[in-house]
Amino acid sequence: MTDNNTMKYKDFTALIEFSDEDGCLIGKVIGIKDVIVFDGNTVEEIRKNFHDIIDHYIAACAKAGREPNKSVSEIMIPVSTALYAKATRKAEYDGVPVRTVMEAALQKFVSRPA
Repeated sequence: MTDNNTMKYKDFTALIEFSDEDGCLIGKVIGIKDVIVFDGNTVEEIRKNFHDIIDHYIAACAKAGREPNKSVSEIMIPVSTALYAKATRKAEYDGVPVRTVMEAALQKFVSRPA
């Protein structure tokens, strides 16, 4: 299952939102430490710009002699792309790191009686 507001390319996921203020689509790669944002006026344009910026990011990392970021956490918790995108979107809207959301959910779970 995929989220209607995300795109995937080469193991990277981008959250896509409409900016009414700018009148365009804004994309942000989620799930990595580096900040990668891009935009486009149409679905086709934002998809092309997403692919181009990821290709550029991978090339820049190779030139710098480092691996591209793939995860923001020290541990990997497998969750669906759709759930992660929704959690990331809500966390960004609420102004908190997604890590804080994940930690709060895990704390609530382990605090329940067995």
